[in-house]
Parts: sequence; C-alpha cells; structure tokens
Amino acid sequence: MRTVSTRFRYLWRSVPALDLRDNEYRPHAFKKIMDHVVKNHENLAMVKRFRLLCFDCSYGEPVICRWVDLLTSLSRSNLEVFRIHLSRQIVRNLPPSQYHLDLARMNITCQKLKTIWLSGKIVIEEIPINVRVFFPCLKTFRLKGVSIVGGNTLNKLLSGSPLLEIFKVEDCFIDSDRDRFANFNLPEVIIKSLYLEYLVKPSGIHDVDGDSNHVLSPGSASIQVTHQSKVALDLLKSIRNMVKDLVIDNIDNVLFENIDDNGAIVWQNLTHLVVKLNDSPSHALPFLVGRAPNLVSLVLEKGIMWDNMRFVLPSVSYSKLETVKIIVSGGFKEMEIVEYFLKNASVLKKMILCYGSISEEMKATIVDEHRASGCEPFRITLVEI
Repeated sequence: MRTVSTRFRYLWRSVPALDLRDNEYRPHAFKKIMDHVVKNHENLAMVKRFRLLCFDCSYGEPVICRWVDLLTSLSRSNLEVFRIHLSRQIVRNLPPSQYHLDLARMNITCQKLKTIWLSGKIVIEEIPINVRVFFPCLKTFRLKGVSIVGGNTLNKLLSGSPLLEIFKVEDCFIDSDRDRFANFNLPEVIIKSLYLEYLVKPSGIHDVDGDSNHVLSPGSASIQVTHQSKVALDLLKSIRNMVKDLVIDNIDNVLFENIDDNGAIVWQNLTHLVVKLNDSPSHALPFLVGRAPNLVSLVLEKGIMWDNMRFVLPSVSYSKLETVKIIVSGGFKEMEIVEYFLKNASVLKKMILCYGSISEEMKATIVDEHRASGCEPFRITLVEI
C-alpha cells in the first residue's frame, strides 16, 4: 500500500490487531521489528488482538517480558485475544529461558479478555490464596505444553471466569517449586489432557446466586503423578466435580492419607475411571473407587502380581458399576479380586481379565464363578497379553 500513497505508510500504527511470528523474518531481524512496533504504535491500549509466536529460542526472558508487559499492563486495556507461543527447542550455547506469566497481575488490567491461549516455554506463576482472580469476559482458555506453579492455580482461574465456555489443557506440568522447571527436573504432576466445556443455559435460567447462566458439562482428564506431593491432591480437589472420565497414572503418589473423612474427595459425576497403579499395594485406591457413587466402568492396571490387592479395596457397594477390566502384566493368581467385584457390584455385566500368565486351574475357577446374588449371569472374558 505504501507504493500507492505515502499516507498509508504509518497506517499500521493504529491497527487494533498485532499478529507477529518470527519464522517469517531473518534471524535477529524480528527483535528489531517487534521493538519498533511496541515503541511506535500510537495507542497500544486500543489493541484488541495480540498474537506472538516465537520459534527462535535466542530471545531472553527480559526481551519477551518487555513486549508482553507493554501490551498487558495498560490501565485501560481493550485486549480481547491473548495468544503466545514460545518454542521449547533447546539451542546450543544458550542458557534455557522461560517466560514467567503472572495472570494475577494481568487480571487487574485486562478485564475485557475473551481468549487466553498459551503454549510452549511459558511458566504460569502461582496465584496466592488471598488473591481473587476475575476475568468477567473470558470464554476460552487453552494451555499446551506450559508449566504451572501450584496445585490451586487452575482452580483459581476456573472459579474466576463466570462466562467460560472452553477450558482445555494438554501436556502441561504442575509443580510447587518453580525452580524445578528451569532445571528440567521431572515435575510433580503431568496433565496429559483436561477438557471442560460449559454450556449456556436457556434464557432466563440462572444459578441461585445469579452470577452465571453457564453450566458445566462434565469433561475428561488424564493425569500422571510422578512424585509424592500435595500438589496432586490440590488438583484432584479442583476437578472432583468437573469430570466424568478420569485416567490417573501412579495414584499411590497422591497423599490421600492426609485427609480425614470430612475433607475427603467425592467424585459425584465420575462414571468412567482408569487407574494405573504402582507396584506397591495401593493405599490411595479407596479414595477413588470408594467415593464415586455413579461409577459405570472401571479399569485397574498394575505392573506385577496383585498381591494383597483385595485388602486395600473399599468395603462398599457399586450400584451402577457394569464393566470391570483388570490388567496385570505379570501372573494373575488372586481369585479374591474377582470375587470382590462379583459380590459388591450388583449390576455387573462384564468383567475382562488381561494377564501375562495364568494357570489352567485359575482359568477354570474364574470361568465357573457365579455371583452370590440372584442377578442375571454376566460375561467374563480372559485375555492374554
């Protein structure tokens, strides 16, 4: 447009959208362009859409902070879409850098935000317990590959976004120690996936408190707990009423034993549960299967023999449990685990036993086993893995 008329030369200084990515420029040229843009834009407070995609890892955190802070620290910000991606590629001879994002501070200035989408080498700082986060217009929140400090941070964001419609987390990391991310140590919790969707109620229908016309449609989560920590427990408390499908790896690392009966988690909406256990007897299992009254299907996966597993399962009745799948990579010898579900699951329709090895005598015992109750027969399937 500059070739047509010189009056278009500085038109970019008033545009309401900044969409910039460094892979469209020569190395190091993008930094100069970005510095020029944020310095010479006539009114950054009027920018509604900001997208920054960085694939060159040579930028240091101070540089990125300066760019982002200029956009988000304005007192009258009109920002509606905030999208940042920082490549996780490691560059030789350069120190690892991550951008630390303080959403609690951003919440004060960016009240008009509708979309937050973060991915890559970003660390979301912990939101203090005494700080209330409130994004009154936020509808979409997406995280992919980012690191999060503190087990309550996501819960703060969820509870402070009354108009939220989509909440999606993929391959993210949670830890109580922010330095663990910088040192490339394994974080305490890995969220492989977490998807929540909020539906808009019909016009005129509101909650009792009148704050929102959005209702949660229970979603799904897949979580791996790598270390024993309170962070995992905080996260599970946050999503206990939000998911109907849950996959949790290394459940024994969750410190459930620190909760008494009054503070225990109840999974009211959970219908499908997959639990991958450690090799040691699980003391955490009762806090999942024993507190999910609406459980329909259950998968238990363990790496070795099911020694003494019967004794850690809760003494409860499963009134809705229809399918049980047990996966043991080693030998299956414990008949009591089968008898347990036959006795306590009154509407059980199918049991699938996957094993590495099993004796013919045990096979015959399992196949011929009948439920003690007078319910209709169900199907037992034996699968060698």
